[in-house]
Amino acid sequence: MPILLAFTSGLMIKRLEEREGIAVLSIGEGLEQLSGLGCIQAVAQSLHIVPGGEFHRLASQARGYELKEADREERLRISIGLPLLSGLEDCLRLSGALPPLWNEPPRGEEEDAVLLAGHGTGHPADALYSQMAQVLRRDHGRVLLGAIEGFPGIEEMIEELKACGAEKIRLRPFLLVAGGHAKNDIAGPGRDSWKSTLEREGFEVDVLLKALGEMDGVVALLQEHTRRALESMKRGCLNPAAGT
Repeated sequence: MPILLAFTSGLMIKRLEEREGIAVLSIGEGLEQLSGLGCIQAVAQSLHIVPGGEFHRLASQARGYELKEADREERLRISIGLPLLSGLEDCLRLSGALPPLWNEPPRGEEEDAVLLAGHGTGHPADALYSQMAQVLRRDHGRVLLGAIEGFPGIEEMIEELKACGAEKIRLRPFLLVAGGHAKNDIAGPGRDSWKSTLEREGFEVDVLLKALGEMDGVVALLQEHTRRALESMKRGCLNPAAGT
C-alpha cells in the first residue's frame, strides 16, 4: 500500500524547496501519483491539529481532484481522515495519551505547572483548543493550554499561572512537529518567545521540544482516524464523521 506525504500550503512547499532542497508534493500531485500507481481508492489523512482553514483546503483540493474525472467509474475515490482533534472523543483520548510529554522527570504537583503552547487559528475550529484545555484541566490539574497565534496567548497564560501559584513551569509544544514555531516562538532566545517572557515574569522554566507526532498515543489516534476513513469508504460514505 503506497503512502505519500503532501502539503496543503504552497508557501511551505516553496520554502522547503528553496531553503532546504526538499521536494514535497502538493495534494493534487500526490493524488496524481496514486492514480498513476493504479490505485482506485485513497485516504487523504489530515495531519492538522484541528479542522481549520488548512484542513478545509485539503478537503476541497481532494474533492476537486476527484471530480476532474467525468467518468464516475474511472475516478479515484477519496475519503478524508479527520485531524487530531475533531470532537470531544478526540480530546478525551488525547488527554489520556499526553502525560509522557511532561512527566519526565515526574513533576512536583505542588510547585510545577505545565504550559502547552499550541498554534491557534482564526477559524471557528479554534473552539476545539478551548475544549481541549478544559479536558486537560479536569484530568490533570495544573496543565494549561495556550495559543501562539490565537487566544489565550502568553499574557493570558501568565495571569493563569500566577493565579494558581505556580513557580516552576514545564513548557511544551502542543504541535505535531517541533519546527520553527517550537524553536523560535516557544523556546527561542528572543525577547518575545514564551520561554523568555515567562522568565522575565520570575518563573523557572523547563522546556523540552518534544512534538506530539513523536508520541505513540498521538500516532495511534491519527491511525484510528485513517481506519475510520477507510471504513466509511467501504460503506460508500466519503465523510468519516457521518458514521460516528
